[in-house]
Amino acid sequence: MLLGNKMVRIGFEVACIIFGSMLVAVGSNTLLLPAHLLSGGLMGICMIIYNVTGWSVGTQYLLYNIPLLVLAYIHLGRKFIVYTLLAVGFDSLFLHLVPIKMMWTQNIILAAIFGGVVSFAGGAIMLRAGGSNGGLDVLGRVIAKYKNLSIARFGLIMNFIIITISAVIFNVQSAMFTILSMYVGAKTYDTILTVAERSSVMIVTDKGSEVSSALNEAFNRGVTFWDGEGAYSHTSKQVVFCVIVNIQWSDLVDIVKEVDETAFITAVPAHKIVGNFKNVW
Repeated sequence: MLLGNKMVRIGFEVACIIFGSMLVAVGSNTLLLPAHLLSGGLMGICMIIYNVTGWSVGTQYLLYNIPLLVLAYIHLGRKFIVYTLLAVGFDSLFLHLVPIKMMWTQNIILAAIFGGVVSFAGGAIMLRAGGSNGGLDVLGRVIAKYKNLSIARFGLIMNFIIITISAVIFNVQSAMFTILSMYVGAKTYDTILTVAERSSVMIVTDKGSEVSSALNEAFNRGVTFWDGEGAYSHTSKQVVFCVIVNIQWSDLVDIVKEVDETAFITAVPAHKIVGNFKNVW
C-alpha cells in the first residue's frame, strides 16, 4: 500500500515536471522570443545568444546546464538533482519542438504579460514538484548554501544584467517590456509557490472541543488541543493546534468564528513537517 502511494506521488511529480517544462517552452517560444523579449536567468542568457547568433535555445540550455547539474549533484540533494535533470531534458526537448513564432497575439504588451505568466508558472510548478528547471536557480542555491547571498538577491543581480544587455542589443523599449514580463512572471511564481505553503495555527478559545470537531470535519486534519489559562483574566481556555495549507486559512477563520466569535487565532509558517500530514498541492 505504501509502495503504491509512493509510486502515485512520484508519477504525479514527474507529470508536473513535464507539464511545467512544456509551459516554459510555450511561454518562451510563442510569446517572449518572437517579440524580442527575454526571460530571466539562464534562459534569458540563451535567448540573448539566440538573437545574436541564431543558435538553438534548447541546445544551449542543455549544454550550459551540464556543469551546473554536476555542481548540484555535489552540493544538493539526490531527489532534487534527479528531478532537475528530468526538467532540463524536457525543457530542451520542448524548446526544440515548439516553433519560435507569435501564435496567440501580435500585441507586445500582451506577449510580455502572458509570456511571463506562462513561463514562470512552468518553473514554479516544477519547483513545487521537488525539482527546478535548472539554470541559475541551481547556482543560486549552491551560492546561498555557502555564502551570505540569498537566492533572490543573486537572481536580481543576474536579471539586472540581462535587462541591461536587452537594452543594448534591442532597444530601451524592449528592455522595459522585459522588466514588465519579469515582474508579472515573478508575481505568478510567488503566488503558485505560496498558495500551497503550510502554516501552524494556534487558536485560543473557550470551546476547544467544538472547534476541534468542526476543523476535523471540515478539513479531515488531525487537531490537538490542551488546557490553558488567560494570564490577565485567569479564566480557563483551550489552545487548539493544527497545520493547514495557506489556501485553507479563510475557511478556517470562518469555521472557528462560527463556533466561537471571541476566539483568538494566530498562524506562523510551517517550513518543515514530519508526520502524518496530507499536503494539498
